[in-house]
Amino acid sequence: MDATLDWPELLRHPGCQDHMVQLYSDPEFLVEGVAQYLGTGLRQGEAAIVIARPEHRARFALALEREGLYPSPALRMLDATDDLPEWAAFHHAMGGAIAELRLQYPAVRVYGEMVDILWQRGEQQAAIRLEEFWNELGKLQTFSLLCAYGIDPLEAASYGAALDAVCRCHTHLIPTRDYARFNDAVSDASKEVLDQPLAQMLLRLAASHRPHTEMPLGQAALIWLKQNMPRTADRVLEEVRNRLLGKPALAAVSPVLPARLEP
Repeated sequence: MDATLDWPELLRHPGCQDHMVQLYSDPEFLVEGVAQYLGTGLRQGEAAIVIARPEHRARFALALEREGLYPSPALRMLDATDDLPEWAAFHHAMGGAIAELRLQYPAVRVYGEMVDILWQRGEQQAAIRLEEFWNELGKLQTFSLLCAYGIDPLEAASYGAALDAVCRCHTHLIPTRDYARFNDAVSDASKEVLDQPLAQMLLRLAASHRPHTEMPLGQAALIWLKQNMPRTADRVLEEVRNRLLGKPALAAVSPVLPARLEP
């Protein structure tokens, strides 16, 4: 059984040093997640900092306004820039803002998408460096952090060293709205693409080699498959997408051995 905490509960009650990341292709999922995260904190008397694109800030503000939580003196809305990260400036700006709010409020929640702006611009190493700056700041000050990346977790091109680096920087990965449905789709797709005994063995193997980052079991299995059986992973990903979108299933195919065993 997958004991991973579902994202709504995680975002409502994050740990004081949690550094979470939400992947999204649907902007509504992003707004839902960020509003859940910020809104719960504001209701509990906590402070929040939002560093986002203008269009996203407007949508977050509207969602919070519907709940009677915007405007609020406990909420700061800042513009996300695409400046390359530099530690001294980052520490002064973000560390100073968090420290100031901690003098007035018991906890601070931060949402940031500067990393995604860098990522989408092709500056992936700079995005990871900024994530590392956040982690360094987390060793000096107490706050929770939610980042967001416009990455589709069902696209084969999303996987590889870059996504691995994103995972390593975060304590939790939120790839989908419905964890149970996602996990079932990965399990069923694996059995569709592979023989059932082999699929069950591979899913158990993937579960035993889960990344340090907390995530749904189905996502961990896809990451493991992509690392070890890339061609099979692509077929499973396509079948997962078909199932989640209600498209016809693929015909079963012969399994592809892990890359290290392929001729």
